[in-house]
Amino acid sequence: MNMDTLVQKAPETQTQLPHVLVEYLDGTKLNDRVGEAICVTTVDSAGWPHTSLLSVGEILAIDAGHVRLATWKHSGTAANIAKTGRVSLVLARDHVLWEVFATATRLTDTDDDQGLALFSAAVVKVRAHRVDYAEVLTGVTYRLLDRADIVKRWTSQIATLRAVK
Repeated sequence: MNMDTLVQKAPETQTQLPHVLVEYLDGTKLNDRVGEAICVTTVDSAGWPHTSLLSVGEILAIDAGHVRLATWKHSGTAANIAKTGRVSLVLARDHVLWEVFATATRLTDTDDDQGLALFSAAVVKVRAHRVDYAEVLTGVTYRLLDRADIVKRWTSQIATLRAVK
């Protein structure tokens, strides 16, 4: 391989989620998507990046320009989003590393046992990181210890994200 071909290209940028991400985050096929995490980054009160992991049962694409997020209401992630109104998502799909930047507002908190903070986020920018000489195969992956119970909870959370106004 010629060294000239190893030069990384600048990320491709767009202002809406591509179809592959809307479809992946549409709240369906939760059982098929177990084990794949989305990295969520916020900024903490000291100005440092704060990374957490959410599943497909905690993020819902409403359309190409909007997503909803469910996170523990007392988490650093919830506090950071509420304070700054900014969040980024990083995930691997379709052999690409996707980076999604969004502005977010807190919609409500759930009063159930889960104690979730629900956010609505407007997509501002989406970057596709790819090179000609390699493909992204996976992002962060994990194994659930109680798959049936967690997928049931995710299904409930997605229904809540769909219903909240």
